[in-house]
Amino acid sequence: MKKVLLTIAIVGAFASAAMAAGYGAAGCGLGSLVFQQNNETQILAATTNGTFGSQTFGMTFGTSNCNNKGLVKLAMARESFIEANYKDLSREVATGKGEYVNSLAKLYGYTPENSWQFTQLLQKNHTVIFAANDAKTAVSTINSLVSSI
Repeated sequence: MKKVLLTIAIVGAFASAAMAAGYGAAGCGLGSLVFQQNNETQILAATTNGTFGSQTFGMTFGTSNCNNKGLVKLAMARESFIEANYKDLSREVATGKGEYVNSLAKLYGYTPENSWQFTQLLQKNHTVIFAANDAKTAVSTINSLVSSI
């Protein structure tokens, strides 16, 4: 009988989690998928996230009800964009304007209103970023510059 009640409780939790939109104070992760958003179950959701490490995984890879722009996905998108458009980026960064540099600014989280700051940072460091004539070096240099702000 206890097994039946436990099974019903687990199925009910999954069903209510599937219907719940978003997540609460416990954050994203497996706990946000299993337990519905209310004060009583947030403790269980947080414990589940901490026990299984699903929140860290979810934030990194954009799964488990976490932001769909996971860190790994975003880093790969930035790197792919720089590699695919390396020459055009180099040219536009040197001039301080252009479609490619604006698109890259968006990938780094800049809005149209403040993308000029990103463009100016890259333009000031053009020789450092593009000196090695290697996209991977450019990616790591840009990442270092952006993280130092």
